[in-house]
Amino acid sequence: MGKFLDMRTSQNASLTGGINASLSTFSTSPSLIGVIGLQTGSVSQPVVKLDGTMGVGVNTLTPYTVTILFARGSTFPTSGTRIYTAVYGIPTTTLINGAAAIGDMILNLTAADLLAPAATQTVYTMLAYASTTATRVGPESFQGIAQNGSLPAGS
Repeated sequence: MGKFLDMRTSQNASLTGGINASLSTFSTSPSLIGVIGLQTGSVSQPVVKLDGTMGVGVNTLTPYTVTILFARGSTFPTSGTRIYTAVYGIPTTTLINGAAAIGDMILNLTAADLLAPAATQTVYTMLAYASTTATRVGPESFQGIAQNGSLPAGS
């Protein structure tokens, strides 16, 4: 059985529409969504669970993809060790009575870092980029929890 070590949260926006206008557009280069530092007390082979949520706007004309990744070891978007990547297809909106039905999509991601180092603290980042210019609408949240001990067999 594992023992709780630490839990941290980085939250940009609690609500849809809560993103600061200067942060609302992101494009084909990785944008930093969240950063946390998990204090693991230098235990050997900590188990780290990471969760992220990101709201994106749906384009009325062109479908696109959003790639969300978790990285360990750096707050700089293009460095660190990528530990998990997910790609989401964002469809176009549909027309209802000739008008676009504007909507947003909430993307959720959960991953585990089973190769976390024995360190006093390990930095994790949540990054995202789109296949074309897209809109971040919120909510945006990134959190992690660390425990010592390994997962049961078959997990």
